[in-house]
Amino acid sequence: MKKENKKGNYFNSENYFGFNNSKDRYFNHSKANDSNLFRINKIKLGLQPSCSNLSEIKKQKIRNYVIDLLGNDPITCFKDIIYDDRFGSLRAISDRLRISRPTLRLYISTWFEILYGKKAVDKTIKLFWPDNSAKQREKMRFYDIIEKYVGLFPERTSLIPTRNKLLEGELHGILSKNTFKPWLIEYLIQTKCYSREESYAIYDEIWGKQCAKRRKIQYEDIEDFVYQRSHGKAHVLSSKAFFDLMSDYPTDRHIEILCEEGHTFPIQVRKLIYDYNWCLYCNERLCERIMRNYLSQFFNKKFKSQVRLEQACGIDREKIVIQTIEIYGKKYQIRVFVGQLRYDHFCADVCVVGNSGAKYEFTIAGEYDSFYHDEIDIGKNHFCKRMEDFASVNARDLIKNEFSYRKKVILIRLKEKDGFTRRFLLKNPKKVIQEIILQFNKQVKEIFGLYDVQLKYDPYIRFDPLGEEEPYRINESLGDYL
Repeated sequence: MKKENKKGNYFNSENYFGFNNSKDRYFNHSKANDSNLFRINKIKLGLQPSCSNLSEIKKQKIRNYVIDLLGNDPITCFKDIIYDDRFGSLRAISDRLRISRPTLRLYISTWFEILYGKKAVDKTIKLFWPDNSAKQREKMRFYDIIEKYVGLFPERTSLIPTRNKLLEGELHGILSKNTFKPWLIEYLIQTKCYSREESYAIYDEIWGKQCAKRRKIQYEDIEDFVYQRSHGKAHVLSSKAFFDLMSDYPTDRHIEILCEEGHTFPIQVRKLIYDYNWCLYCNERLCERIMRNYLSQFFNKKFKSQVRLEQACGIDREKIVIQTIEIYGKKYQIRVFVGQLRYDHFCADVCVVGNSGAKYEFTIAGEYDSFYHDEIDIGKNHFCKRMEDFASVNARDLIKNEFSYRKKVILIRLKEKDGFTRRFLLKNPKKVIQEIILQFNKQVKEIFGLYDVQLKYDPYIRFDPLGEEEPYRINESLGDYL
């Protein structure tokens, strides 16, 4: 039975009908072997396989997707296609079809060339699947909604709702608070042709610091925000009298909050309300959990949490080391109980197969270093009340590194200052795994002098940062062809 999509194309289980301009090209090329299609396609969109071993069913699935969804004139029907439930990012499509993204991209570009002509291929690919295209549909909806409010600037700026009200209303479920600003800047640059400097100035005038001055935040607003965010479980510890005595503008002031987990943390009002930041301790714990998931999945071993060096390395818990830390020319003598230090993650029996086929067993530990491990400015580092606290953090890290080397423990560190933030850990599993591999290979050489063990990154294995799914291999990877 035939069914009609909204662009007027017809589809049945065997063939496609209804193409006027591209029909002949489609049937002529579909008779040819797919390996010939790649020789025709000269567009450099990735490595091209020398031959194709995809099953006919999977080839047909890709053809069906391109032809049935995009129709005769995809550029004109851009918004209709973006809003179609079947549309998705290349990652989503490759997961659905169980085909690697490079292979999928090659087939899609090939059929674009067949159906729409060589000149339209690059333009169409960039339009529908640009970099970071996973949120393409949501971004289009955001553009449509935000356009009417940007049009009120500057004559009727007072009529524009605050960012929080928009996110709670029309933009609810479309994007997060942290995404609002970059999307708005991108919208102003691409759609309104403003420069980057002009775009930031407009954002600041409508929703940034100037907006804060027009809508001055009161102490009661902060209390209400904290109550709503934590469902009544968190509280503002700074009193109203103390808050009112501060000379800074309200959004520049720092207050103390007791989070729902019982942690007390200082935070700037602007970061609390506008950047949606929260408890630094809870954030660090989440990052530690994500790192443990990566280590457990990659090495196929369960890593324990918060393991003392007494248990991991057999170091006496009463052993004391005096570590000297010099900061700005001043030396601090820090006493550290080595055995009482803890690894964030630890596994004593990780088995790795070398290039020669020999099996090796390693002890691996993991550490996630939040920003306070490296932020020397005490004014910004609210974990450390004084410089001696910062020296203590550094002393513990140095001793942990030294004793790990002595006890032949491979210690892998991910640092927030190097870009491994919570968002990065969640969104970039490839780069996280590559960093783990880099540190592992380096320490295997330095500690053990082994050159037989060199782990390599496999781009066709998918990892889940939250640990809810087991890692799996994508079928039909380019490795099958090369």
